[in-house]
Amino acid sequence: MMNDLSLTNKSPSVEDVKKDILEFCLEPRHKEDILNYIQLELKPYNFKKYISRLFQDRYLQYTIPQNPRSCAQQYITTKKGIVYLKSIE
Repeated sequence: MMNDLSLTNKSPSVEDVKKDILEFCLEPRHKEDILNYIQLELKPYNFKKYISRLFQDRYLQYTIPQNPRSCAQQYITTKKGIVYLKSIE
């Protein structure tokens, strides 16, 4: 991860970590791993602010779409997310 978020008390905006999350999720990742990667606690607020937001904006997708609440659920970057990453290179 490029930004050291531990230097600030303020949680980052979604835009601040969007690139990091999308790059990290080029391979399927659990929500716990994603939040840990961006140095945030596993709390419902953090899940909604970061992962759900990118999912709703269609930058991330489920690996098990037929069972969204599966304990094995992971997230992966979508084609839209990959296009976004290429556009900011």
